[in-house]
Amino acid sequence: MKTRAVTHTVRRIRRQRARQSGVTLIELILALMILFVGMFGALAFMSIALTSSLNANKLLLARNLAEETLNQIVMIREMNAFGGIPSPENRNGNTFRRLSNRPDSDGIFPLAFQPVYNSPGSDMIRATGDTAEVGSGLDPRYESFSIRVLVRTSDATVPNLGNPTGPPLPICFDREYDNEYDLGNTGNCPEEGIGDTVKRVVVQVRYPFTRANGSALRTVQIMTLLTQPPSQIRGI
Repeated sequence: MKTRAVTHTVRRIRRQRARQSGVTLIELILALMILFVGMFGALAFMSIALTSSLNANKLLLARNLAEETLNQIVMIREMNAFGGIPSPENRNGNTFRRLSNRPDSDGIFPLAFQPVYNSPGSDMIRATGDTAEVGSGLDPRYESFSIRVLVRTSDATVPNLGNPTGPPLPICFDREYDNEYDLGNTGNCPEEGIGDTVKRVVVQVRYPFTRANGSALRTVQIMTLLTQPPSQIRGI
């Protein structure tokens, strides 16, 4: 009898241990839920980081393109070659007037945004849309980017509110990197006059920007003042 009782007790203990070992279904479901929440959180963070990195790269490309184009314009101004290098007998002729958006000045820059092509073309400046530039094909580095060059007057001014007794400020003053202030709006920055010898040159690059609720276009704009070379003003 004692042996049978001991055997029964041992079996009962083994059954209890068997019931206590392993993982229940509820415990398994909770563990999987915790695992999935952690994985989704990591994936969401990675997606945000990737989007931010892509946007930063596009901004850098847009800034570099704008600065490259502005440097091209400054170089052409030094060469006196807006619209092409003049012939030797007309080397001091006024090509500065063609640094313009005005058809009546034979301006080389259209007002509309232009695609970004592989080559600046025969006039050696982007955003003019000349035949050689368009024929070079779109630049794959700047897919969905567009660019334009605006020429504005340097004469229009506004009162200097910080120093009312001082000289007035240019109406486009210190707005190069303010995306809320559109230098393409002639109310903000009027177009140049036909005879202006000092011009405000604005390069705008529009690029796609990814947001949580879709994509949008942003614009980088940089600006400088250019003067007509003295030899052209004197007509020598």
